[in-house]
Parts: sequence; C-alpha cells; structure tokens
Amino acid sequence: MTELQTLFFLGKGGTGKSTASALLSLVLMEKGKKVLLASFDDAHNQSDIFETDFSDKACTLGPCLEVLQIDRDKEIKQYLKKTAQNVKNSYAYLTAFNLDNYFDILKFSPGMEEYALVTAFMNLQTRYKGYDYLIIDMPPTALSLRFFNLPALSLTWIDQLEKLRMEIYKRKEIISRIKFAGKEFERDKVLSRIREIKSDYQALKGIFEDPQKSNFFAVFNQDVLSVAETRRILDQLNSLNIEVKGLICNDRMQEGPKEKNIENEFSSIPIQHIPYSSSSLIGMSALKHHISSYDLKFDKVFKSPSGFV
Repeated sequence: MTELQTLFFLGKGGTGKSTASALLSLVLMEKGKKVLLASFDDAHNQSDIFETDFSDKACTLGPCLEVLQIDRDKEIKQYLKKTAQNVKNSYAYLTAFNLDNYFDILKFSPGMEEYALVTAFMNLQTRYKGYDYLIIDMPPTALSLRFFNLPALSLTWIDQLEKLRMEIYKRKEIISRIKFAGKEFERDKVLSRIREIKSDYQALKGIFEDPQKSNFFAVFNQDVLSVAETRRILDQLNSLNIEVKGLICNDRMQEGPKEKNIENEFSSIPIQHIPYSSSSLIGMSALKHHISSYDLKFDKVFKSPSGFV
C-alpha cells in the first residue's frame, strides 16, 4: 500500500492557492489516485470553487476525490475538552472543581488555533492513511507559519517541562514506584503525559521535515507584494528545516504590472505556471476544461514516488 503523502498549499491571501489545490486534486483524481482535499481556511473558498457546501464530514465529488472543510471552532472545543479530561485524569483531586469555566476562557488564548489545526491534521493523517494524497488548502500565511512552527516551539517548551518534572522527582520524591515481576514502573501520570505529548510533536515535526511524506507548494502572483511574501514563506520554512517542493505562479492577470525575472528570483525551486483564464474557474466543468485546455499536469513541480507524471 502506498504511504499517504500530504501536499500543503501556502501563499498570500488572494493568490489562488485554493484554486491551485483544487486543480491538482482533479489532476490526481483523473489519474485514479485516492485524494482528500481538506480546507483549513475559514474563508470556505473550496465551497465557492466547487459550488458545494462543505463541512467537516467528507463530501464525495468524484470516483476517488473527497473534500471537507475543517470547522476550526469545533476543533478548538474538542481540543479543550480532551485537555480538560487529561488534566482531571492526572490530578484526580481536581474533579471536585468545575474546570469547564476555566477552559471556556482558554479558547481565546493565543496559539489555540494552531493547536486545534494540528489536532485536526493528525486526525486526518490517521483517518485517511489508506489514501494516496491528503491535499491541504492552508489559511493565510501568518497562521500557516505558526502552524508549521508549533512542533519545534512546543518541543522546546516540553523539554523544559520534562526537566522540571524530573527535578521535582529527584528532590521531593513525588514518584512512587511499585515492584512487579522484578521491574519498576513509574506512576507519575504527569510525567507520562509530558512524554506522550513530546512523542506526538516529534512525530509531527518528522512528517513536516520528511520530503517523502510532505510536499510544500507556495502559490504566488507576479506582483511585488506577492513575491515579497513568498520570499518570507521560503525563509521561514527553511529555518524550520522544511523543504519547499515547488512554486506555483498563478497568472491571474493577462495584462498589468508584473514582477520581472521571476525565474531568476527563485532559480533554485521549480515553478509551475497556471495559465490565465478569461473566465472564472468556478465549478467542476470550468476546472476540468482549464486542465485539459492547457494539459495542466503540475509535472514541473510535482512528481510522486509512484511516478504518475
């Protein structure tokens, strides 16, 4: 069975990353690949593009294509509910207190969106592991970069928590040990939970950094602001040891001012152009027509291990 590959589409708002991800989804579908297209963007652009109302329940659009829209608020509530339960399990004495009010406030905490999206992503990885491709239409750049930075940032914090917990163990001997079959087992639920979280984020970081599992595409237009933001995306991902597989230049304007020397500007990364369309790329028929009219394969930036292009 082919291992699931994740394809991330990033870019400045309005560059056409939703359209690009939709087009590639259809290209892969026509190749007989099992594809899930998941929108992490609250703008619901995929619903507009396919003229279909999507929810967090996958909707079938073709013989092997499904589309869903992540409900960020719902993911935050589920994340907080799970967190509250973990706290109660680790600190039994807190069951006497009503923690719900405290966690209601936490949903407004900085970083909650990123944690919720990470939870959604890991659930999709598990639920659709039998598919060929998971294509993710990412939210605007700022949130996307915080999302990809979350594993490294969390691991830094968790490492310190683990050291602190071990110091508490050494100095106060809060961990009791029991003998069983000649072996000792730790009963510190807090330390166990810290290590469980650490393992999860190490796995997530590994997925992001593994080019065999994750493919990153930055979508841009040929204007100064879009190109500048694309540079920042490349710099930020590079600092996280994440490789960008290709750039997708969405030629949205037939005429008008364009940034010059794009190929030289990003000479080290292959660029796929999506040709200008005089009509809106809305609806399945329009998307398929655009693909066939220009024989759009995305072969300049994307070649899977199965070698379909």
